Amino acid sequence: MSIPVVMVDSLSREECLALLEISHTINSTLDIQKILNSTLQQLSRVIEASASSIWLSSHLSNPKGRRKPYLHVAAATGEKSEEIKGVVLEMGQGIVGQVVNQGQAAIIDDVRQDRQHAKDIATELGFEVVTMICAPITYRNEVIGAIQALNKAKSRGFSQKDLFLTSMVADATGIALYNADLHQTVQVENRELRRSLGGQHIQFQDIIAVSLNMQQALERSAKVAVTPTTTLLRGESGTGKELIAHAIHSASPRAENPFIPVNCAALPDTLLEAELFGHEKGAFTGAESLKEGRFELANSGTLFLDEIGDMNHEVQAKLLRVLQDQEFFRVGGTQPIQCDVRVVAATNQDLEAKIQDGTFREDLYYRLNVIEVFLPPLRERIEDISSLAEFFLQRFSQEMKRPKISFSTAALEALLSHSWPGNVRELQNAVEHAVVLGKDAVVQLEDLPARFDTVRTEPEIGHYQTATLDTAQRAFKRQYVTHILQQTNGNRSQAAKILDIQRTYLSRLIKELKIEG
Repeated sequence: MSIPVVMVDSLSREECLALLEISHTINSTLDIQKILNSTLQQLSRVIEASASSIWLSSHLSNPKGRRKPYLHVAAATGEKSEEIKGVVLEMGQGIVGQVVNQGQAAIIDDVRQDRQHAKDIATELGFEVVTMICAPITYRNEVIGAIQALNKAKSRGFSQKDLFLTSMVADATGIALYNADLHQTVQVENRELRRSLGGQHIQFQDIIAVSLNMQQALERSAKVAVTPTTTLLRGESGTGKELIAHAIHSASPRAENPFIPVNCAALPDTLLEAELFGHEKGAFTGAESLKEGRFELANSGTLFLDEIGDMNHEVQAKLLRVLQDQEFFRVGGTQPIQCDVRVVAATNQDLEAKIQDGTFREDLYYRLNVIEVFLPPLRERIEDISSLAEFFLQRFSQEMKRPKISFSTAALEALLSHSWPGNVRELQNAVEHAVVLGKDAVVQLEDLPARFDTVRTEPEIGHYQTATLDTAQRAFKRQYVTHILQQTNGNRSQAAKILDIQRTYLSRLIKELKIEG
């Protein structure tokens, strides 16, 4: 939209200041929600709107749950601002939908006389509108939404100047969306660069965390990183505990010194002690030379002990001594070795239960669990799935020298709907599978592993039309438990966790419902 000189000259000081404030907001933050809220509030104040809203296409935000493109409310002001956020419009529906389809701003002096007005929505919200102004938001030469402003009284109609101001704000919103997208692209490229360089300097800002619970985990980790405190990371397998341990190390004063990981579950009991503490020459059969252990290698740095719950009692006792005294003996050694090591441990097990059954030392537990950080499973980080999937998609497409590819709506919805028993690691594998087997520039549902190509609709009521309530409940229970077992590849422990029941009860259900496997 071209800007008439006469229109610019006619702007009041207050209107110019509002545009300046909007420009400042866009240039001072990449928080798109903050930008949308701030710009909308400024616009509503200047044009004296009773209410206003920003509508964006589902293609941009990729929310879960609908296959056809639609418009949803990204920000709103006015007395019904919370209620309207749950409203969606099909493309072309209502005046907003028409403005998006046609790409032309509009002033409606009396929406009650306009055939395109979505009267049912206004009635449902209890907000009767008289006058309306609406301007399209353009993003990369495509109309992807609109700004809408409303007034209840005809005496408070909108002017051509109001239309001009709304269009200016809509253009600025499109620029803000572009800047945020560009920043995200650069972040992805930076993560890839750091990864390709093989560096261990993973920063907290490199970790994708849109969801509140993951942001809280990162904030807690960042606080403890600058201290020498022993930290325990807890969470299911595949939630990114080693990644967080890397970030803690990178944010610590020890960042330029070694980060040494050890998977305690990957080594048999007979080798774990020698791996951690090293051994002297001749300490046991095959010990043909002196070998430094992981504690020595990690001196002045960070030692990451993954799967700490699998450590045997004898090694637990020796680890406790290192944490208490900062010294240890090599296997077969007689001289204590001093070390300065920061320990970060991780587990997906219930250590408290292991203390009760005598397989984990209580004194070691308290030494390790000075600060505890819980990493949420991916099924509780729905907001992160799209960004994580896009990150892995770009990584694998680059590694395999594929042109830039994207997800189809069906494929993305399948990812968003999945229960993710394997967490981020499973997502990474699913995306790699799709990139390897996919042929087109768009990842289709059939490119994902077979477990994603599952009907996710509720059973039709007709299926149980002649059944008693008890029979219908039993049939649905059998169908749903079978579905969850398929999602977890038959892993009953994971299935029980998703169903929020005891594993023993799940086993009884499988037997009672005659579920195969």
